[in-house]
Amino acid sequence: MDKITPKQIYNRLSKVYDRSYDAPVHRIEDDFIYKFISEKGFTKGKILDLGSGTGTLLSHLGISSDRYTGLDISERMIELSSMKFPNHNFIKGTMSNMPFDNDCFDSVLSLFGSFSYSLNHAKTVKEIKRVLKPKGKFLLMAYGLKYQSRKSYILNKFKINSPARFFKGKELKTLFEDFDNVKISGMTMLSEEFSKHFPYSISKAYHFVETNILGSIIPDKFYFLIITGNKHA
Repeated sequence: MDKITPKQIYNRLSKVYDRSYDAPVHRIEDDFIYKFISEKGFTKGKILDLGSGTGTLLSHLGISSDRYTGLDISERMIELSSMKFPNHNFIKGTMSNMPFDNDCFDSVLSLFGSFSYSLNHAKTVKEIKRVLKPKGKFLLMAYGLKYQSRKSYILNKFKINSPARFFKGKELKTLFEDFDNVKISGMTMLSEEFSKHFPYSISKAYHFVETNILGSIIPDKFYFLIITGNKHA
């Protein structure tokens, strides 16, 4: 297996990224997380999308160009997202050294494991706190320990050694201990296999129950860890 940096990996995989996540379980995950983001108020005000990739967030939620900023380390990903959403702002940069002023975003989002590729997780958390407005909210999806063996993980498909960090819930919560109302839950466990054998509607209902009931009880058994909270007033 190769061992390369996150930037090199996602430059290399940019053109196949979107179609690598077209299985039923990925549609189910999209339905769940984007509904959650919308219902919990994470799309209000100015939004920073960390690890914005090919602009997936904008593909699912209608966020106006004056309220959205995407940040990604891969110039190829930025090229693709900029072609898809030419009126929106995508910036090349790292999570651990963001090119933004203090207190300028109402929400910071980092979806589907992009936070796990940070070059310095502790510094990234400090940067999130710095750029959020007082009472600003964050939602991040990190890879749980189980994710490194997920067959549908794009790096496993292409036999690339992952430079990502795979978290335990307690580790993640410790990183965000300076924020208020921090909560962690898991997303997607048995529902991946379930979705291969049952109709989409039934699989989606099972995923919802699995995530909402077991996700907060045994998050470390899930592929993703979802962490939310807000900056002090």
